[in-house]
Amino acid sequence: MTKRRMAIATIALLIANFMGGLDATIVNTALPAITSDLNGIRLIGWISSIFLLGTAVTTVLWGRVGEIIGKKLTFQISLMLFVISSVVGGMSTNMIMLIVARAFMGIGAGGMVSIPFIIYADIYPNPSERARALGWVTASYTLSTVVGPLIGGWLVDALSWHWVFFINLPIGIISLLMLQLTYQENRTETIDKSFDYLGSGMLILTLIVLLFASDSIASSMTRAVILLIVGLILMVIFYRIEASKKNPLVPTELLRNWRIQSQNVIMFLINGFFIGYSVYAPMWSQGLLGTNATYGGLTQIGGSVLLLLGTRFTARLMPKISYKRIVIIGSISIFISALAMIMATQYSPYWWLLISGAFEGFGMGLSFTPMQVSLQDGVRKELISVSTTFGLLFRTLGQTFMSAIFGAILSISTASQVGGKITSRMINKLTDASSAKTLPQDLLPQLRTILFNSLHTIMLIGFVLVVVAIIINLTRKEPEKQLR
Repeated sequence: MTKRRMAIATIALLIANFMGGLDATIVNTALPAITSDLNGIRLIGWISSIFLLGTAVTTVLWGRVGEIIGKKLTFQISLMLFVISSVVGGMSTNMIMLIVARAFMGIGAGGMVSIPFIIYADIYPNPSERARALGWVTASYTLSTVVGPLIGGWLVDALSWHWVFFINLPIGIISLLMLQLTYQENRTETIDKSFDYLGSGMLILTLIVLLFASDSIASSMTRAVILLIVGLILMVIFYRIEASKKNPLVPTELLRNWRIQSQNVIMFLINGFFIGYSVYAPMWSQGLLGTNATYGGLTQIGGSVLLLLGTRFTARLMPKISYKRIVIIGSISIFISALAMIMATQYSPYWWLLISGAFEGFGMGLSFTPMQVSLQDGVRKELISVSTTFGLLFRTLGQTFMSAIFGAILSISTASQVGGKITSRMINKLTDASSAKTLPQDLLPQLRTILFNSLHTIMLIGFVLVVVAIIINLTRKEPEKQLR
């Protein structure tokens, strides 16, 4: 490929990545309008959770499909599934129709966000050049999270909530055509093109059970423990199935490779803290400091900018020092962020959140790229696809599992502290700047103390996740770079 075609193909993939990032923030902005129009407050949680579930359970499957029919075609199919489902979502007349559309959007997103990382390994065989490309991936995603609420708010106000889904149609078509005209895939024949249906089904079932176990913590600890045990048993069965297959979905050679899997565990843990800060720092700002929603959202800006700088800095560091050392530096930055949050008091100033977010973003920017490159360069060429998608699966699961667990902790913690004049409904109102104004002023100090205790518990757990990630990183050995 010429440099010009490489650049256009990369832009095509970045546009799809931008669309995937845009979806999360733009849909969240439209949720109040959707709830009002479709009378769906009881099912509103499913709009996000079913999307995440579809993405998580299909990430690895798309990688295997890519090996069989080709990366380019697989990406295009997943992109079209996402776009068509978006149109159906925009045309929804009830919550069930919208939820089903979101499920298929999640399935499409599983391939739309994972296959490009495999294509980057093909387009950019040089690790430093690939690191720069991954930096642009982070930049496009960061940009989407910043402009998403602005675009979503404008679409809802000027047109209707339906257009937060319809907007994906022109963006998707542009990405599809640009990639079709520029990227020529170097196909290598796969010896066995059979698909591991049994292993795929078992992986999907295992993840669904474990995700429901996380979600059940708030409602029934007994059910959560039972589902966790069932999930672990299914995990063992999945491993045995894969060990018996000639061409498995996830080769046990990869599963037994601790040098590779240790990085996946690290990504799971630091992404767990990442989602904790991303979701609850705005709530901290509004509920405890009394800021408006705009200032709550601005707690993410510093982290987004430093995330971008971290990824750009990583590209320069990778040729000079070991990947493991870069991840250590990134982990220390995330550690400082987590430490700041557990040291914060109920009366800590707003800028304290911004400083914590900056360290969190910079650390994530430093950590992700070298581990993603190492997951590709540290395995045989035949395993690049599955190693890439399996790593992205852990990243998604870290956010999905911990999002559910943190939500359960918040619910349990606040419920255990309310009583007398204080109700759970008051705590819910406190977390939103507009509704907090309607609360009795004499109860605000007590309400904020309850919310602080709950948020502090979440940040403490996030801190533990980061500490465990640092310990694993310090004790692990780097994967050996494989000859291509």
